[in-house]
Amino acid sequence: MVKLFKAEPFALGFNPKTTALIIIDMQRDFVEPGGFGEALGNDVSLVRTAIEPCMAVLEAAREAGLMVIHT
Repeated sequence: MVKLFKAEPFALGFNPKTTALIIIDMQRDFVEPGGFGEALGNDVSLVRTAIEPCMAVLEAAREAGLMVIHT
């Protein structure tokens, strides 16, 4: 069964049985003040702006029945 992902400039078709969402390195150590990412000199406030969009994509992927992989 093909589902459509609303996207620009056109909708993207995908099969939930053969599609996975992979989320990489959303660890507290990389995104929170005082963590390793900040110790490297990174402005983690910029990295933190990715959290809410990732959460929205994760929720949509789960609702669509996709395999979800976190590393």
